[in-house]
Amino acid sequence: MAGLGQNVGTNFTLTSRMNGDLTVGGVNYRAWYFTDGSPMAGTGFLGTRDVPSAHIECPEGQETAITFVNRSPMDHTIHLHGLDVDQANDGVPSTSFAVPPMGSTVYRFTPSAAGTYHYHCHVDTVIHYARGMYGTVIVRPPGGETNLAWTGGPTFDEEVLWQLGTVDTTWMNLSTSGPGTARFRPDGFLLNGRETAAATADPYTKVVFQRGETAYIRIANYSYQWARVRLGGLSFQVVASDGRPMQSAPTVTEWELGPGERYDILLTGAQVGSWTAVVEYLDDYTGGVFGSVSTAIQVL
Repeated sequence: MAGLGQNVGTNFTLTSRMNGDLTVGGVNYRAWYFTDGSPMAGTGFLGTRDVPSAHIECPEGQETAITFVNRSPMDHTIHLHGLDVDQANDGVPSTSFAVPPMGSTVYRFTPSAAGTYHYHCHVDTVIHYARGMYGTVIVRPPGGETNLAWTGGPTFDEEVLWQLGTVDTTWMNLSTSGPGTARFRPDGFLLNGRETAAATADPYTKVVFQRGETAYIRIANYSYQWARVRLGGLSFQVVASDGRPMQSAPTVTEWELGPGERYDILLTGAQVGSWTAVVEYLDDYTGGVFGSVSTAIQVL
């Protein structure tokens, strides 16, 4: 569970930054992101990367507070995507408010169901989201258990978070949406902010567990494209969708996610071996593959 389950709590501070590192095709682009101030760098569990932003883990049924400090020269918000919050804490500027430069606020919510959710800036979402202002919220069961999906749900031995993302490098110097953002043409294909070579070696992304154990993979699609996930031919069970248990959990060898969707999958280490997991990002119009990113699965 590299980096997960270490900081389950009810009080968090996120700070906006606009000088993050994001490497695509060997070129570094300035990303926008939310940091939790971790000494490890921008995100609390992903080591030295700024995109995706810091993740949050909180227990079901307990009021959670996020102090947001805006340290950028433009307005930002935090929208808690998929969580049941009141209008004042929803982070949509037109119905609540935006946080001005050098301003701060506290968002409060009480998560009602354990599962995988996400947050993002909702100011000029088209460009702020594409620049990297998104992260994951993991709601733990009421007792804060980190090896249990939800009360009465499956237990697991290994847990990995896969955050899917694409980049259109022609957008990376834009500050506002407009004619230049009418079409998103991805040329960077990421998993936890890494392309294939780095993602395959990344201890926070590759899945490593023992034969007979179970791995729980939380998949969140932060790209503007549909994505298809395959685990090298291995069968897996899709147990949750958008923070709720599946009524009937199918066993499959591939699964597709739309933009903003989250699915939790369960993988059993039936045999020792190594496999290549592949995420393909799809063209909405043709169904073709824009590009892909891979990582490793190892059963020891």
